[in-house]
Amino acid sequence: MSSFSVKAVILAGGSGTRFWPFSRSSLPKQLLPLVEGRSLLRMTVDRVLPLCGREGVTVVTGKGIAEAVRQELPELSPEQFLIEPCGRDTAAAVAWAAWRELAAGGNPVLWVLPADHWVGDGEAFRRVLSAAAELAVESGGLVTVGILPTRPETGYGYLELAEETGERNGVRCFRVRRFVEKPDLEKAMAFLAAGCYRWNAGIFAFTAQALAEAVRKHLPELARGLDAMLADSRHRGETGAVSQHYPSLPRISIDYGVMEKADNLWAVDGAFPWHDVGSFASFAEILPRGEAGVSLGPVVAMETHDCVVLSRGPLVATLGVRGLVVVATEDAVLVTTVENAQKVKALVAELEKRGLSHLL
Repeated sequence: MSSFSVKAVILAGGSGTRFWPFSRSSLPKQLLPLVEGRSLLRMTVDRVLPLCGREGVTVVTGKGIAEAVRQELPELSPEQFLIEPCGRDTAAAVAWAAWRELAAGGNPVLWVLPADHWVGDGEAFRRVLSAAAELAVESGGLVTVGILPTRPETGYGYLELAEETGERNGVRCFRVRRFVEKPDLEKAMAFLAAGCYRWNAGIFAFTAQALAEAVRKHLPELARGLDAMLADSRHRGETGAVSQHYPSLPRISIDYGVMEKADNLWAVDGAFPWHDVGSFASFAEILPRGEAGVSLGPVVAMETHDCVVLSRGPLVATLGVRGLVVVATEDAVLVTTVENAQKVKALVAELEKRGLSHLL
């Protein structure tokens, strides 16, 4: 790593409704110890500690799960947690971290990392992050990590790469031509064959100043709100100022609000095993597979194939089934198919409509 400071901004505010009934409002997906006996949040922080140290981690999370997040990361100080009084999507969360660094007189490179991703090679991941940080400093631009596609995936957005600009730490670097929305299967197959497309993982690197300038240009209302919030914090303290100003900030993702509009956008190749763990079907790819598929907890499976069967309570027994997702807790059981696992969010909305919020 060259002579510049780095900070990891971990986005840990998501609700993870696609993981109901394991995930609840007080215990979202990123806090569940489902992989290697550790939570995805814990694994995310552990991956970056060799690069930025404990002091270089900032975690943005929501008020409702703040205490659980703090307990998961007891080594961090209270000042390292940015607690949102309400969710305003990722642009506000990331920009708040950048404004805070600049107000303190610093201008570090900020790595923006979702707390709910699985990465299969920590060393390769850190090599890519180091290259992204160097490129962010040298270019003065906004850098995104483009994941090398392994299949014609229709569930992810893509980046279309322009010219290659060399390598850093053995990692290929590119200019980005454009962001591409989630494609249909035919387009996804064409993207895979073309070789110049990458999955958009939502992993970014930029200096705090570069991000602030981009927000002022593309999201001026957000910039004005953060200016007012930081100015007010000098009088009433950060907690009071955040409570007063944060709920009125624009609600928009950093992808739509900033990255897709920017003209100084770069990418580094994310050449490491990666998954966004978007649904229970994801476990078929990241957990060890047996003859029945993937199982976790007290499970007995007979004549069962290509299933995901998970239990955090009662014994689950399956017989003569294929392609199912079965998830059991002490108070709820989910049964769906692998193909429909992404739709659990809609089921959660239906449960809430039926007055079953106590199970959420």
